Amino acid sequence: MSGSDVKPNHTIYINNLNEKIKIEELKKSLKAIFSQFGHILEILALKTLRMRGQAFVVFKDMTSATSALRSMQNFPFYDKPMVCLID
Repeated sequence: MSGSDVKPNHTIYINNLNEKIKIEELKKSLKAIFSQFGHILEILALKTLRMRGQAFVVFKDMTSATSALRSMQNFPFYDKPMVCLID
């Protein structure tokens, strides 16, 4: 990792997401609810078997990531409580 790369602690790893939701809709919804905490650089969600039901939300700064993590833990999202971790 070079110095210009986003540090891992700016990223929230989310799992227990509803696997029936289409990836584009999932990303749009995640952006809508997580953008209240700060500037989002990227949302990664893949539909591969191994990555289904999981996503990464990359924030510009650590404060945003930390406050999003605290606020969104177990938040009911598409009928399932989100599990959030700092990646």
